[in-house]
Amino acid sequence: MRRGPLVVDANVLIDYAESQPQVLALITHVISPLWIARPLLREVQRLDERECEELGLGVIDPSFEQLVEAGSLGGPLSFEDWLCLILARDRDCICVTNDRRLRKECLASGVQVLWGLELMVELVSRKMLRTEEAIQVARAIQRGNPTHITPAVIERFEKRVLGES
Repeated sequence: MRRGPLVVDANVLIDYAESQPQVLALITHVISPLWIARPLLREVQRLDERECEELGLGVIDPSFEQLVEAGSLGGPLSFEDWLCLILARDRDCICVTNDRRLRKECLASGVQVLWGLELMVELVSRKMLRTEEAIQVARAIQRGNPTHITPAVIERFEKRVLGES
């Protein structure tokens, strides 16, 4: 069963782009369309718009109203995080992020959320990605992003893909 469209935060896109970008193509073809806002794509050094297109990712342009709204909001989120939330809300999408503050604000706004690694759990469950490969990619993501993807996160991920929890 396919999910609704996914709006991905730059942090998740960076994680996959730097470890195994082909997983992004699998996600878009197996799970759901995966979109990134053009302003957020600028944060991703490893991917440009052409490469996103090759992987099947959609690059979307926020409306003027969405940009103004994101710019007018302050508090716990950056402009880019607000923009991600607003796009997910307005397009009835799931927000994929590893940022706890963004997840909290999404949930408070009625926007569904997923952790970045949850997408690989789904790929493994659908037998579209081998368990060993998913673990290898997750560990590569952790090496590149140890602040947000801690050893405890990897341990929980491994248990899920191995069917231990």
